[in-house]
Amino acid sequence: MTVFHPRALLAAGMTLLATAAGAQTTLGNAQMVSVTGHCGRLLVGERDLTAACSTKVVNVSYPDARVSFYFLLSDGTVVSFSGMDGENPTPDTDVIHLDKVLMTRKDTPDAPDVFPARGTCGFGNPMKGPMTIACEGTFSEGGTFSASFTTDGSPPM
Repeated sequence: MTVFHPRALLAAGMTLLATAAGAQTTLGNAQMVSVTGHCGRLLVGERDLTAACSTKVVNVSYPDARVSFYFLLSDGTVVSFSGMDGENPTPDTDVIHLDKVLMTRKDTPDAPDVFPARGTCGFGNPMKGPMTIACEGTFSEGGTFSASFTTDGSPPM
């Protein structure tokens, strides 16, 4: 899997979800979009990173059906929830079956920590107004994670 440097994600000013084809940016074979809004929760194991969440989440869809949500933090680090695209529960909602959580590090920004995990991210269609991205699950080595981000209703840029 390709992991993009967090500065590249920020500098590109990209924007969220495959349903917003006109707003997508292509980087290699991946499609990226982002949304703006409010981070309601970002818990990774014992760490509560909610206060450090920015007002943007980036979504990357890879050609092999892998999808990742990148939660950008104020200190420049990134928490990513990654897994395979699942069946759409409804025409305007989708689910990702997570198999890993990645966290960038200040000391090795190009080599994120990768944590095997099981869980899901569910989300709605950002073209239909405010929607929430909600991720939760467990790490293979123990502990849990959860995240939520509600868009401000603006279409992906």
